[in-house]
This record gives sequence, structure tokens and C-alpha cells, in this order.
Amino acid sequence: MGEPIKNIAIVGGGTSGWIAAAYLARIYERRVATGDLKITVIESPDVGIIGVGESTARPMADLLRVIGVREADFIRRCNATFKLSGLFADWDRDENGQGVTWVNPFFSQSDLHGVNPAYLYASYGMHKGGGPIEEDFTEAISVCPAIIRAHKGPRKLGDGDYKSEIPYSYHMDAVELAKILMERGKELGVKQILDHVEDVKLDERGFVSELRLRETGAFPIEFVIDATGFASIIIAKALGEPFTPYDNYLLNDRAVVAQIPHDDPTKIEPTSRATAMNAGWRFRVPLFNRVGSGYIYSSKFISDDEAVEEFKKSVGEAAKDAEPRIIRMRIGRARRSWVKNCMALGLSSGFVEPLEATAIYSVQVALQWFHNYFPENDFDPAVRKRYNALIDGLYDEIIDFISLLFCTSNREDTPYWKAVKHDMDIPPRLEENLALWRHTMPDELDLKTQTFFTPTSYRSALMGKRFWQGRPYSQVAPLSENEWRQYLQLRRERTSGLMNVLPDHYTLLKQIRGESVAGPAFTISSDILSGGGV
Repeated sequence: MGEPIKNIAIVGGGTSGWIAAAYLARIYERRVATGDLKITVIESPDVGIIGVGESTARPMADLLRVIGVREADFIRRCNATFKLSGLFADWDRDENGQGVTWVNPFFSQSDLHGVNPAYLYASYGMHKGGGPIEEDFTEAISVCPAIIRAHKGPRKLGDGDYKSEIPYSYHMDAVELAKILMERGKELGVKQILDHVEDVKLDERGFVSELRLRETGAFPIEFVIDATGFASIIIAKALGEPFTPYDNYLLNDRAVVAQIPHDDPTKIEPTSRATAMNAGWRFRVPLFNRVGSGYIYSSKFISDDEAVEEFKKSVGEAAKDAEPRIIRMRIGRARRSWVKNCMALGLSSGFVEPLEATAIYSVQVALQWFHNYFPENDFDPAVRKRYNALIDGLYDEIIDFISLLFCTSNREDTPYWKAVKHDMDIPPRLEENLALWRHTMPDELDLKTQTFFTPTSYRSALMGKRFWQGRPYSQVAPLSENEWRQYLQLRRERTSGLMNVLPDHYTLLKQIRGESVAGPAFTISSDILSGGGV
């Protein structure tokens, strides 16, 4: 049995590299402080940050808190705003051919007398054609749609860092986040080398033994984290780990990205938007000072120039001065993310789609698992095997949910959407579940893993996409429509209570940034929040 490793080199800075450095330095703070563990970031001074991932997933606040970043500082420096959900527009059409909009909120829904409200909604809340009788599904069970429409923030004025009444994440400037993490990492003892990796040396076992740096020379390696993005210079190029593409499941391989101004800077939606386009979809991520926007598309169905033109036309006047840039995306993953004494992280490990903001979250959870299976210097294969099995499950989980958003679309109005519906493979586990879910609602027992996407995620998506056509379910038999109406009324009262006490999103952000006088301290009574999540 070996001893815990004492030297970690992280090749590549940017968001992934500095998350890794700051997180590991914080988790192993005592070892780093005593010199028992050395963490070094080696990054090229000429390679910039892609900076597309400006929308984050729910656990981002947990990551910042663990690393020791003050939320107010993060919000101010990264021009961050709050995110309560993902909003999908025009991915599907209703019976009149009009685009459908639905929300995937951050919450776990409460049951009604042991029965999932999705069954009740399907039986009592939908027309036979699949549309809502009154509220749509997430409107019926969550406060998020109402708060988004009202441009509200998730917590009271005057509350401290990381406190909230509603689960939230952020929209933020990824370049500025990397700077904050670099500063925090250095505070915790991380060393930085600005240099180019010109060669990677392997020993007789095939392990990485040394990096040849242009200016610094030889740099010995005990363990290395590859955070070099799509270039993947260690895990793929040096170690030769095969790449598994996802182009049989997903079509999109390009992105047009641009920064555009707010239509009204005082009206900031606390949600990311994903709007379907002719050959893909357009994202809208509102920061405090600007809006990050872009078109994720398939080069098989539209040229780069045509994509830029369609993007600008869809955005309108706000895009007139925009200077879009094209990013080529490598969709897929390394067959194994931990090989020998190298772990790939972030884009080096893999990338599925910007949908659902899984990129930074994947880095976060990978680091948590790395901590759980921290290597010793004998590098027992059992540790790598278990870690890689977890990463396999994470990617399977992500590809299943992202594929579901595409393959269940009822659009066929462009060649792209026809191909999405008829020509693409469906991941085997998802295909099996979709056949099952024609007869029942997604349940914990149906999902092999729930690291990120839960049954609630699937129910919200499938309800929003009119997957169920208002058919009755035997599971709802013990409950009457009147009980469903009572449940709805209780939800409305809770929503109304929160709407009365939550501040305007812009006002909340101004206060956190120190740019406005604190407002009144609001108190939410316990009866408003009792009885289930929001």
C-alpha cells in the first residue's frame, strides 16, 4: 500500500484548472500549508478562456462557499445575476402550431398524500390534447415561473452570503471567475508557472514522468490534471486515450457567441433561455452589465455565415453592433477520464452541449469524487476503475437528458428538426425509459444515477413538451379532482406569499454590489414555506 501523493500539477488554467487548484488547496489546506502537498498550475500565457459557460448549475453556490469565496465579491466582480431555472421556448409546438414555453426549475416537488403531483396534473390539469387547462405543470407546482415573470430575486434584501428562500445558481462572467479562483488558489498556497508545455515524457510504465516547458525546462510529474480544454494535450495526445464522439446522438457542433446589451438593464430575468432556431438553438444568459448570447447549431445544416445572419436577425436591434465569433465544439468524451497518473478535467474530459449548464458542474463533481478516491503513489488500478465508473455514469446521465430534449421534439418544419426526430440514435437507457414512460411517470427506480438530473427534471421536461396527452393514470385513482384543486390553491397561496416579500432582482443585485441603500428587512412566516419545496 502506497503513501498519498505529494505533488499535483494542473496543466491549463482557465475556469477548470483554477477550480481544481482552489478546490484541492482548500480541501487539503493543512497539507498544503505544511508543504506536505504541492499544487502547481502550469498555464500558457497565450491561451485564453473560451468563456462560453456563463450559465451555471444549482450546486455552484456550494462550490464557491467551500472554496471560501465571498458571494458578494463574486457577484460584483463577475457581474453575476441569479438563476432560478432554465427556460425552453419553441422546442415543441402545440395543437395550433404555436411554440410552447416551459421551465425546468431548481426544486424537488412535494407529493400529495403519497401521490406524485405529476399524475394528478396529467389526469386533472391537462386537456386531452396535452395542453394545460389552467397553469402549465411547473406553474402549478413551483414558484419559479411567477418569480421569473416578475423579475424577482431569490432572497430578501439584507440577507447575507448564500442565504435564500429559493434554490438558485448564477449567470456570470467566466473569465472573471477564473481570476477570482486564481487569487484564492494562490492565497491557499497554489504555485503558478506561466509557460508553454512543449513535450510530455512517459516512463517505462506509460505514466507521465516529466513535462518539458519552453522557459522553465524539465518539470517532474507525480500526478497531473489535464485541463487543456479541447486540445487535450496529455490525456489524448500523450497518453493516446481514445475519444468517444456523441455525434450519433447530437447534431450540434458549432457555436456563434456574442455579447449584447440589455434591452432594459433594470429588468433582468432570473433564468437562462434556450430558444429553438432553424438549425439548433439560441441561448440568452443575462449578466448584470450585459447579456451573453449565442447560437448552438449543426454545421451539417447551416454554414457559419448563415448562422451568424440568423442569430443577428433573431436577436434584433441589440445585435447590430455585436461581433460574433465562431467556436468549434468537440462533442463527446475521453473513453476514460483517469488514465495512469493523469486525470482529464473539464473540456479535456468531455463536453456534451451547453444545454442545462453541465460543464462547470461536471468539473465540480469530478473533483469531489477525486477527493473521495485520492490516489496513493502506488496508483492502485481499483481506485481509477471506481472513479472512471462514476464519470461514466455522469456522462450517461447527461447524454440521456440532453438527448431527451431533442428526440422528443414534435417539430419537423426544417431539415434540422426532421433529422433530430427521425435520424438520430437514442441512448439505449433513455429509449427504454421513454417506452416505459408512456405508461407511467419517471421515478427514482427508473434512473441508474441521479447525480444531476432527477425524476423531477424529467417530469418537468416531458410535461412541458406535451409528452403525455392528458390520459388517466391508475396511480391517481385514490385522489379526486377536488383534492388536486386544493393542492393547486395551496401552491398559489405560497407563491403569492413569496411574491409579496421577495425584492426586485435588479434592486437585490444593486444592494449586494454595494450600489444602493439597503431596503427593509423582510420576514417570511413559516406557514408560507411549510409543506414542501418550491
